[in-house]
Amino acid sequence: MEFAAADLTRIYIVRVDPGEDVLEAIQEFLQQARVQQAVVLGGYGTLVAYRLHWVTHDRLPTETVVRSGRGGFEILAMNGLVVDGQAHVHVALSTAEGAFGGHLEPGCIAYVLCELYLAEVGGVTLARPRVAVSVAGMGSGEISRLAFGRGRPEAGTTERSEP
Repeated sequence: MEFAAADLTRIYIVRVDPGEDVLEAIQEFLQQARVQQAVVLGGYGTLVAYRLHWVTHDRLPTETVVRSGRGGFEILAMNGLVVDGQAHVHVALSTAEGAFGGHLEPGCIAYVLCELYLAEVGGVTLARPRVAVSVAGMGSGEISRLAFGRGRPEAGTTERSEP
């Protein structure tokens, strides 16, 4: 386990319009706003189509499956991180039959309403290097792991020592 404190730089509220691809809209926002790292605090709305991926077992190396569907879906929650300008977002969706979720992929198309809010952060540098791991009972493999650096703080922030 490792952690770092970050300084809140700015909060953004983003509206994704009907018919837009949610992940593509998020990436377009990040590029236009020049946001390199942020915390996806939440999101909600509706989708006309979804495309998600999730893991299929509990061993290393990992294996994922991608599923998609069309119809009406409620977005119950969105959260994740932006690292190096790339959004990594998970969503919880529901229908009248129940809820499910996974990792947001291109192909999630906004229906009537889709809004999310992000907090841009500074004072720490986030990265996702690929590293080899070996875990008893799970096996060995390479994973993408969040890493923290003490890069140059954003303007207006103060570098602090952590307790």
